[in-house]
Amino acid sequence: MAAGEAHAAPPPLGDVAAVRAALQSAAMPISTRTAQSITTTIERVAAGTPRYNYFPRSVHLVEGAAQPFLYDTTAADCLPAGFGEQNDSVGIARAIAGPAVDENLPVPVIPPGKVNVFFSGMNTAMSSPLQGDLVEVAWLNLTTMQSGRAPLYQERPADYIVTLSNTLETGRGTIVFVVFGSILDNTSRALPPCDYAPVVGVVQA
Repeated sequence: MAAGEAHAAPPPLGDVAAVRAALQSAAMPISTRTAQSITTTIERVAAGTPRYNYFPRSVHLVEGAAQPFLYDTTAADCLPAGFGEQNDSVGIARAIAGPAVDENLPVPVIPPGKVNVFFSGMNTAMSSPLQGDLVEVAWLNLTTMQSGRAPLYQERPADYIVTLSNTLETGRGTIVFVVFGSILDNTSRALPPCDYAPVVGVVQA
């Protein structure tokens, strides 16, 4: 794009409309534990609980910016005693739309039309490529009506907080994302995986 050139601003998308579009595109299964996490997340949002001020050390942006999702999500009652509120894990999702450069990605350059989505599970232990965490992202481009779905995995260096990500070819436009799934805290022993409530983001790409 030439200097000074700008794309026409897309029409604003309300939070409720964004959530509806994202969940319809994901067609995800909702387990009992996920339903509990959804309830906990709604309670946190309704109560005005402050969002976590956390940015993973494994994300090393030298060009571009990370766009936050609409809210922090929660996985209910999945951590050892003494971690978090009610042993819940808070999940934080962000997206980096190209053009951008993250030196910790296997392919550092994120070109226009691609978006790197990353998700961090607070108080989960060191991420591992062999752990097989079942976290996915579904997306819908509201400008082109293209859509897709892909797994998130550990592509950046391991960090104490599990941070999973993927770079997606979404095309340019207004993109609605939903991240959902579970992370297994590798120190939790007999505890269940952290099943997160779906978290939705609207990204300009």
